[in-house]
Amino acid sequence: MKRVLTAILVSAMLSCLVVGMTASAEEPVELTIWGWNAGDIEKIFDKYVEATGANVTLNYVTVQQAEAFQKLQTTLASGLDMPDIVPSEVNQRGTMASLDIWENLLDEPYNFDISNIFPYQVNLCSNARGELVFIPMDISSAALAYKKALTKEYLGTDDPDELAAMLPDWDAFQAKGEEVRDASDGKVFMFASLTGVKQVLDGQNPIPIIEDDVLDMTSPKATIDVMARFRDAGIVDNMDESSAAYSASYTDDIHIFYPCASWTPNYVITPNDPDGVDRWGLMIPPCGCYSWGGSALGIPKEAVHKEEAYAFLTWFSSEEGCKTVYDTVNWNDSNPAMYEDENYNQLYSENFGDQNIGEILFVKAMENINVRPISEYDATIFDTWSLVTQAMISDKDLDADAAAEMFSQELYNKIDTLE
Repeated sequence: MKRVLTAILVSAMLSCLVVGMTASAEEPVELTIWGWNAGDIEKIFDKYVEATGANVTLNYVTVQQAEAFQKLQTTLASGLDMPDIVPSEVNQRGTMASLDIWENLLDEPYNFDISNIFPYQVNLCSNARGELVFIPMDISSAALAYKKALTKEYLGTDDPDELAAMLPDWDAFQAKGEEVRDASDGKVFMFASLTGVKQVLDGQNPIPIIEDDVLDMTSPKATIDVMARFRDAGIVDNMDESSAAYSASYTDDIHIFYPCASWTPNYVITPNDPDGVDRWGLMIPPCGCYSWGGSALGIPKEAVHKEEAYAFLTWFSSEEGCKTVYDTVNWNDSNPAMYEDENYNQLYSENFGDQNIGEILFVKAMENINVRPISEYDATIFDTWSLVTQAMISDKDLDADAAAEMFSQELYNKIDTLE
């Protein structure tokens, strides 16, 4: 009898041990993700778990875009645990990518298929060694938004194709701007701020500004020259883009053109012009489309749950993931195969009436878009651009040569290794 009781007891203990081990093995993995759009990511993550059955939960840590790189540096310096997934906004991405802390997603065990992102995005997600260290989470192609009533009045049409044919390059744009200036007695401007001019022109230029520690002023000088010409011709207003007046300019009848990426209607135009139904149109800019903004996600080498993190990222950019993201939060993701479906390459906004602006941003833009590869100096270059642009807005006597000199001198002062 004792032997039987002992055997039962041992069996029960072993059974409990096995059950305990099984329960422990089935504990969900907690993925820590930094970011600045918690609501959307949480919805997407829930759909991911629902679609795949992945045994994961989400620990979302809100980090503002402008603070992401600083938080990354602080975390590294203090030896704190790294998150499993880190977001990167494009102005800081090259500087973040230069740190040797990221998984190369082209290598084993990942072997990411770059055909799942647009070709232009490879340059925006790879470090100087050619390692793909980020995967894009959206489309950053950009064009030129305009107020239809103003183009109709001063340019004779509000048709995007006719406007693109009328304004094939920036010389033609300036000439037409001078006509608008004269016809309006100097009251109507092509752009509200030099910042908008800089955004488009610099985005169109693929020439690296710093390469192998050598500063090449070809690209910034070309952009500054056009900025100075437009300012001196009186076709650009002198607004500060961060001002309340600039935000209010979206509703006025004196500023025509604005840079516009795929995220701009939802996050910029609609909030600033909520009653502007069918006020806007979108066209291909002079000299073609460009890239503006965009977010991407990387996996640190020190991440604890790299396998689970990669599974989420690749689902995010898979055809199933793209469709789910589109249906859930109305984001257009980065998989080119999705855009073969006419329903997916549509993008509408009440501000743009019945125009399918996705036809420009997701189809036509990809035919000629050029981008500058990211570099470790991008954060410094971005700050320098802001400084020089503001100086050109504030001081009309600062000519193109002086502004270019300011640009180069600032970079030499900030980067000791520059030749």
